[in-house]
Amino acid sequence: MFIDDITSFRDMVYEQRFEKMEKDMKRRKKALEQARKRITELDRIFKRIYEDDVNGTISHERFLKLSAEYEAEQKELTEFVYAEQNAVHIFEQDKADFDNFAAVIRKYVGVKELTPTIVNEFVKKIIVHAPDKSSGHRRQKVQIVWNFIGEVNLPNDSQVIERQRKGRTA
Repeated sequence: MFIDDITSFRDMVYEQRFEKMEKDMKRRKKALEQARKRITELDRIFKRIYEDDVNGTISHERFLKLSAEYEAEQKELTEFVYAEQNAVHIFEQDKADFDNFAAVIRKYVGVKELTPTIVNEFVKKIIVHAPDKSSGHRRQKVQIVWNFIGEVNLPNDSQVIERQRKGRTA
């Protein structure tokens, strides 16, 4: 039953959602920090070339060319920082949602019977699709959207059905 194998379910969801992404997020956070440092550095550089322009150390034409290049780089970096920060924020929110989901799982480990309260804590909604009449099968597809984590890619139906058959005969 689902509750008996809940730890495996939690581990599967974690693997699908976060295991591979954590390395990517570490890389993104590092790139984000480097981009922020470069933006700060560009501010300092721009101030220096402005002072050089005012003091006559560089020509005004050179100042205009350099400032345009630095401003373009800074604009690009600022857009990069915004996009990366948004991606990191979404990942961290998803991770927090997963932690809440894991807490619900821990709460019900060992439970032998599903009650409406337990189902409501786990399941956000269940969508039952009409059978595909063109295939000649009367099976309906059931889609489960979980609280905190959304949809989860479970093994394909034949694997689930086969596992259930083996469980019944064992």
